[in-house]
Amino acid sequence: MIHASPSAVPPTAVPVRAVPQRSSIRLRSTCSKGRWNKLLRADSLSAQSQLNGVKLAAASSLAIAQAFRRRRRRRPQGGKGPQGEAVISKSLIDDTSMVVTEALNTVEDAYTHFLRQTSGGQPSSKKNVLWTGAQPSGAMDPNLARSPLDRKRVVVLGTGWAAHAMSKVIDQGSCEVMIVSPRNYFIFTPMLAAASVGTVEYRSIVEHIRTANPCVSFVQGTCEEVDAEAHEIRVRPFPASLGAEFTLKYDVLVVAVGVKPSPLGVPGVHEHCFFLKGIEDARRIRRRVTERFESADIPGVSDSQKRKLLTFAVVGGGPTGCEFCGELSDFVQKDLRRFYPALDQFVRIVLVHRGKTILPSFSEDLQRSARETLESQGIEVWTSSGVKEVGDGFINLQREDRQERLDCGLCMWAAGQEGQDIVSALGKGIPEQGKLSSAQARGDISRPFVDDWLRVAGVKDGSILAIGDCARIAHQAPLPQTAQVAAQQGSYVARLLNRNYDMSSEKAPYLPKDTDLLKILQARFETKAPTFRFLNLGQLAYIGEEKAVAEFGVGSTSVSSASGTAAFILWRSVYIVKQVSFRNRLLVLFDWAKSRVFGRDLTRL
Repeated sequence: MIHASPSAVPPTAVPVRAVPQRSSIRLRSTCSKGRWNKLLRADSLSAQSQLNGVKLAAASSLAIAQAFRRRRRRRPQGGKGPQGEAVISKSLIDDTSMVVTEALNTVEDAYTHFLRQTSGGQPSSKKNVLWTGAQPSGAMDPNLARSPLDRKRVVVLGTGWAAHAMSKVIDQGSCEVMIVSPRNYFIFTPMLAAASVGTVEYRSIVEHIRTANPCVSFVQGTCEEVDAEAHEIRVRPFPASLGAEFTLKYDVLVVAVGVKPSPLGVPGVHEHCFFLKGIEDARRIRRRVTERFESADIPGVSDSQKRKLLTFAVVGGGPTGCEFCGELSDFVQKDLRRFYPALDQFVRIVLVHRGKTILPSFSEDLQRSARETLESQGIEVWTSSGVKEVGDGFINLQREDRQERLDCGLCMWAAGQEGQDIVSALGKGIPEQGKLSSAQARGDISRPFVDDWLRVAGVKDGSILAIGDCARIAHQAPLPQTAQVAAQQGSYVARLLNRNYDMSSEKAPYLPKDTDLLKILQARFETKAPTFRFLNLGQLAYIGEEKAVAEFGVGSTSVSSASGTAAFILWRSVYIVKQVSFRNRLLVLFDWAKSRVFGRDLTRL
């Protein structure tokens, strides 16, 4: 339940005084020698990744220039004449501006990391376990009520892409950051499909949230309620047996809890389908696949039973569904076939998609290439097929003009997403959200609307922000629900807070008059906060047999595309570079080499 008043400003909001110049001597007195050295090592790697970002921005600028020359040489019919030329030029100018801005932001982030390395923020090892001594519901632990310094408290809900990116960039010298989540680690979600069949191991694609920034606090629990008037949340410890619920005060609340699978009104989805949103989902899928092969290999099992057990249905033809089909096909052909040769004739993988083409966000050429590659592996691609019901071991479909029943041993659902319960309550508890949903003909209010600065619409003091998949920007076309968008939004919000913008303004957040020179320089003399703009760098999808499809671009400027083996090499290169730590890069490389030489693990644990 959300208590929000559309007009009143919370009387409990506490003005935050300017933070004095930080001292490395003060920080070192609060850190053990080992913790200090660990912090320096972690931030050295982070700073190096920021410098890599500057190189990427420079390469993007060069790519835009090359794309501009190509587009001038083969300008389409609609682009002829002064007006068409002006449209193309404006688009390229906007993209170049975004790249330059992103490069400057990267330099700013590197500077923040440098400050953390030399001066730092105050580590909060004491607060990391405060929740275990929680007071009964309604009572307030005085340590949780207010930070020991006059820093504004920023409470972040979630440990996904948006929250992880924000924790990397946030300046804990001016903000006391506290992350609340039942999960104490970040997942590199694009590789969950590979983890579900053993191509990579689970621990290779996760990072402890405290590793991202050792100076932020973490509370392992689930947010049950947000009171926007009192500026506090009610938290249930995880697991619940460890203590009673407690409340936690905030000055700024950042909601980054992501989304959950949506059944899209189809009965039986939650009861009988598998999903691919977390590590536990990947474990369940790997266990079920090997279990089905062992069951089908039992003497006396009929051919019809074997065919049903070894039919794997995947619902949803987006990147998740296609990548899972490709990984599962590799697992079957390269590993399971060796140990279960008699069962090979019964294996069947069916990709069910409601639309006319799979991978709808890709170009038509890549859609066609992806389908041909999947079908060449024996994967059946059923487009224009809607699921009507999912039962125990079957799904009922509407295929164009006929109904069909598909018996299966596993059904993986990758067809829809909706907001978590806490953000659904947030949307329903604020009248402005319902008005926006009606005005934009979007009946779904499971994800709240935010303004151009990612503040939740209807919260007048701007104290609640929502980022990542769980939010929608009002009066704009929906952004793709991808890690790329979430990470950029997390970094953007961190910079707004680092620069000390006043978020309570009804219009654009602004710099207060008493802002110090350093903050003005960080804001690049922009007294009004810039709006969030998504810089699209492209998309990738693995489709099996060491082949992939890839599109690269900068903003609205398409740079190049590829399919097949070349795209697979690009796919692996990008995923290695985008791993969040050097440790993860080594582990993923080792897993790839291990699975290629020795095969995937078939044990059912």
